[in-house]
Amino acid sequence: QVLAYIWQRDQHELLNEMIESNVEAILIKTAALGLQPKQHLGKTLAEMRPILFQLAEKYGINVCGEGGEFETLTLDCSLFKHQRIVLDQVKTIITSSDTIAPVGYLKVEKAHLEPK
Repeated sequence: QVLAYIWQRDQHELLNEMIESNVEAILIKTAALGLQPKQHLGKTLAEMRPILFQLAEKYGINVCGEGGEFETLTLDCSLFKHQRIVLDQVKTIITSSDTIAPVGYLKVEKAHLEPK
């Protein structure tokens, strides 16, 4: 029985697989060199893929965020059988304005479930 589904997987391959499997996840926290909260928060993994691949090449970040570079919120995926999450109101919170690696998160102020 497999309990660590993504352990020791190639991270570029895993990110591609998640996107191709229609996992709609958005960045809700950024904390890495090259990620800008005001620019990247709220973007989907699909939108971020070229940027994440570039940052992995340039700075060695983990493209799946496994080093704490970013956090995501899944809005829709195949496991969500009947409803998806819709964000109605969000606010960007900057917790560190560091010039090299600013840190920020997306505060969800209002959301609802929408039938598929």
